Amino acid sequence: MAHTFGGVWTERKLSVVGTYLKMFAQALKNQPFQRIYIDAFAGTGDRTDKRRENLPLLDLPEFEEVAKGSARLALEVEPPFHRYVFIERVSRRASELAALKSDFPSRSIEIINADANDAIAALCKVTSWRETRGIVFLDPYGLQVTWDTLVAIAGTKALDVWVLFPSGMGLNRLLTKSGDIPQEWQETLDRSLGTREWRSNFYRSVQEPDLFEGPRSRKVKDADPMKLEQFYLDRLREIFPTVMTKCVRLTNSKDQTMYLLCFACANPSPKAKALVTKLAGSAAKA
Repeated sequence: MAHTFGGVWTERKLSVVGTYLKMFAQALKNQPFQRIYIDAFAGTGDRTDKRRENLPLLDLPEFEEVAKGSARLALEVEPPFHRYVFIERVSRRASELAALKSDFPSRSIEIINADANDAIAALCKVTSWRETRGIVFLDPYGLQVTWDTLVAIAGTKALDVWVLFPSGMGLNRLLTKSGDIPQEWQETLDRSLGTREWRSNFYRSVQEPDLFEGPRSRKVKDADPMKLEQFYLDRLREIFPTVMTKCVRLTNSKDQTMYLLCFACANPSPKAKALVTKLAGSAAKA
């Protein structure tokens, strides 16, 4: 059974990534590299009906399952990638992905039923990146992508990555106004951001008068959407040689940022940097 999520913002996300896949394939079609596409949260490959899912830490009334039309979009790209890797943790969805093999019999499709972070770490270790170039699409439901996964991708020096970061749907909601954050949430943020520095970046101390005890300090949340975006981009720049200047903002009907679609490239060569900067910039306008 296919599944879907969102509306206009989902179409925007898929339009940007789909456009980049097409331009990437054309740009590298005469290069001697094997081209690989990795979809780390592949779902079922299609999206037609709507359902709710109980998401860890994010059981939100506006949530349905995230659309996963990206797998089919990638398979329709011409010239095709030499290898497609679709990762899906839920066994039922991974089984449904097998239908894509019959729909696209000429494509080399590998389906991995495992945790996306574990699967990507393994792929990054065993693939010969001297002969391979590719794209990773990290499209999680929430804050499932760990920082270690991004470090592994950056270490290939060969992969481009589009990552859907839940700045509004995940990060901002876990940053409580009082700064009194459950330990489980703190550990989730540490794993996702790869640092404890968010504590000092997104909170500040203010002095308040007290008639009996004198001035006392308390934490105040200091994290608007622009600050959240800049923090994440700065983190990406610590491990990737090329990071898009701005993320693609994916908003709801009230123009509130739900997700940031961010781009980074692990290839350090000046030629690659110039190419991907041009392609990503064009795709972001799609």
